[in-house]
Amino acid sequence: MELIFLIAVVALASWKLRPRRGAIDPASIVGPVASSPTTVWGVVAPLARAETRRVLLHPAFIVGVLLTPLMLLAATSDPESWRAVSGGVALGLVPLGWMTIIASNLVALRPSRSGTEELLAALPAPQSTRTGAMLATVVGPTVIAAVFAVASLVLVGRGTTVLSGSPEPLETLAGILIVAGAVTVGVAVARWLPGGGWGIAAVFVVIFLQARFLDVTTWPWNRPQGDPMRFIGFLAEGTNAGVNFLEFRPAGWHLVYLAALSVLMGGVALARDGLRRNVRILVGGALAIALAAGWIQTRPMSEAQVTARVSFLLDPAEHQVCEQADDVTYCAYQDFLVDVPDWIDRVGATLAALPTDARVRRPPLEVRQRPAIVISDSDCSPAGYLTTLTSDIASRIPVDDLWPADGAVHPPFGTDHFPCSSRGAFGFFLAVQTGAWAVGLPPAPHGANVRCVASGQARSAIALWAAAAASPDGERTLRDVTNDGSRGFPLIDFADWDSPPTWGVDYAVADAGLAVEMLGVAPGDVRDVLTADWDQWIDPATTTETLAAELGLPAPSLTIGSSSRSKCP
Repeated sequence: MELIFLIAVVALASWKLRPRRGAIDPASIVGPVASSPTTVWGVVAPLARAETRRVLLHPAFIVGVLLTPLMLLAATSDPESWRAVSGGVALGLVPLGWMTIIASNLVALRPSRSGTEELLAALPAPQSTRTGAMLATVVGPTVIAAVFAVASLVLVGRGTTVLSGSPEPLETLAGILIVAGAVTVGVAVARWLPGGGWGIAAVFVVIFLQARFLDVTTWPWNRPQGDPMRFIGFLAEGTNAGVNFLEFRPAGWHLVYLAALSVLMGGVALARDGLRRNVRILVGGALAIALAAGWIQTRPMSEAQVTARVSFLLDPAEHQVCEQADDVTYCAYQDFLVDVPDWIDRVGATLAALPTDARVRRPPLEVRQRPAIVISDSDCSPAGYLTTLTSDIASRIPVDDLWPADGAVHPPFGTDHFPCSSRGAFGFFLAVQTGAWAVGLPPAPHGANVRCVASGQARSAIALWAAAAASPDGERTLRDVTNDGSRGFPLIDFADWDSPPTWGVDYAVADAGLAVEMLGVAPGDVRDVLTADWDQWIDPATTTETLAAELGLPAPSLTIGSSSRSKCP
């Protein structure tokens, strides 16, 4: 479908520019004269000032200005780090770039659209001069974009959310350069395709190129998310690697790449009036710089850089900061230290809901951060975490070493939400891991996403109950997770989730149902029953029917579905 679209666009443009045969309309030979050695370029400045006012006051540009605050708010509403904010601001400026293409295109076409080409042809300023003036209007939209970018960063910085890292201006500058390049695209299209609808078509072509052709995870590339080829796109979004350090971003070279592309389009616009020597130098130089910058961006990392990143993942103890609270050790990467207080609250609340034996009869609890095995890609589909890394890093990371079956609780990198949604789970997923550790179930998956099932075991219901009791709005969250994660099947396996919880167990829907029923019993009463014989309740042989009978609740109706998972030890 995309190939057909590209062929159609090229064919239509070729038809539009085809040589005309037959009788020549006398009116068609009346037009702007080309430049000459006697052309006075000093008139570009006053012309540019007048044209800049027209661009900035054009309805299309005004619409872009009105939309931009909303786009920036959406792009920075849920910040995770300053890098994410810096890139989000750039992304929020993209719609302004689209509207700038339309505005500059229509302003450049004003003479033909108003029927004044013959009048302008009689004036001393040739079309090449007026093209230069239109290209000089790039200053106006660029300044407006810069003001929006700075204001967004200031407002986020004054917010209450504590962000890791620091603002990265090179990431934000990419969005500003995209707006600047939009002017040159609009003018170039106006010079080569003189029709009011071509500016709008250019916007759709740009969107198509960025969203489909330059997205390396889609056709025709089908490469991993972390492949450096993504930097040939106009705006190279970050991957889901989770930690800034793991992603190598040649931000400076990307700015050179965008600037060269913008200059190249300006040269294409000037070339419409003749390939003079200075225009050939401009086009050739810009093309060479764009190709060189694009090539440099796609080069692999050095051996030292790859080794450092592999160590970052395989030797977390060397790179994480740890602290202790209530005999529990919490370890997180530098970018996620702000999350540790929330971990302490949720883990502490979960353990407090259970008998004291749940802690004293287990080895010391370690809560150590590591990436999720399955994460969300750009299309809200599940993907392997290693696809977010470059191939030279991923090839050196054995899955059993990155995700060992160590019995610890492992908070992932920012997956505490429902599928492809901003709805948070309020730490419920971490609480379930903690409950699983307390009852002797695997808290997290290991290896290539190895999980187990414990259907009908009382300890499964206890782990889910303790997590829901310790989480804000826990009962609703447990119900929704059960419904969404099971899709009507007997197991909560999250087959349709783009970023499933990092649970080591595929819990049974019936066990989750009993956990919900247990929430209707006074927490102290449930705790007293569990305390009376904790060893019995965490024994894999003790069934949910036994637990329900002890609490005076209806016995759950357990349906055993087919599963490739093994039974939990």
